[in-house]
Amino acid sequence: MFARFEAMYGARFADAWKCCSIAHVKAVWAEDLGGFSRDELAAGIAGCRSRDWPPTLPEFMKLCRPPIDHQAALLEAIEQMARRESGRDRWSHPAIYWAAVKIGAYDLGRKTLRDLDAEWRKAFGDQMALGQWPEIPERLPALPAPGQTHSREVGKETIQAMLARLKSAAEAHCKASDDGA
Repeated sequence: MFARFEAMYGARFADAWKCCSIAHVKAVWAEDLGGFSRDELAAGIAGCRSRDWPPTLPEFMKLCRPPIDHQAALLEAIEQMARRESGRDRWSHPAIYWAAVKIGAYDLGRKTLRDLDAEWRKAFGDQMALGQWPEIPERLPALPAPGQTHSREVGKETIQAMLARLKSAAEAHCKASDDGA
């Protein structure tokens, strides 16, 4: 990353750190950016392309994780939760999804923006504070209401298919946990 900055900014990069130990600067940056994803770091570097001067560490962190507008995020949550029923949801950020789940599709679909505002700010703020989020899960079809299945066989097939997906997801989660340990 520092080689990229040096190539992007030339002497301006050297001037920014001339009074510092570059090894110490790199160590601090590495420590503070340790929880950032590759995509977030790439977004930070992309954000530097429009800057005339190299960023400070706090500036770079903001380029990596730009603040998300609460109101726009709430509007996205309302729209995407409604689309989730048909499997057409597309979330711009996992924190928006998880905050929407915390509030629930029912409330997002029925309450006014004014009624949702305080609850949304809390749920969304709590999610953003986490810094890392699980992947947004694929929507799984719900079981039909009692008495609405076509036959006992269709019900068994549906349950078996759901169990197979859950087992596959659990195995993938366990593998990911083992790989990360």
